Amino acid sequence: MPVGTDWELVPGLAVSQLVLSCRTVWVRCVNGDLARRYGVCERNPAGDYWKKIPGTANWLTVTPEDELWAVTVIGGLSRRLTKLLPQTPCKPSSSGPVLSGDDVDDEWELI
Repeated sequence: MPVGTDWELVPGLAVSQLVLSCRTVWVRCVNGDLARRYGVCERNPAGDYWKKIPGTANWLTVTPEDELWAVTVIGGLSRRLTKLLPQTPCKPSSSGPVLSGDDVDDEWELI
């Protein structure tokens, strides 16, 4: 069982909320912007970089299946529409280019 021994600062954003699914780290920034952490894997638990995603929110939650839900700044409920892609290893293989989550244009659905 892993036991934490210290904290590691993950730079880049000032955040007010953190939500985790089985595969993804999402945050809501202090100004309401939303971002996702890329490059998180067993060998790189802090990941590589943040990428902002379209939209703003007052609150976030995520399901274990990686479905992101948000309460919008005007009080609406939105669900992030995503496309499932085959998982790739943390380090891309040398067999050629692979479609990644960065290549997919995701949108929000107003509920």
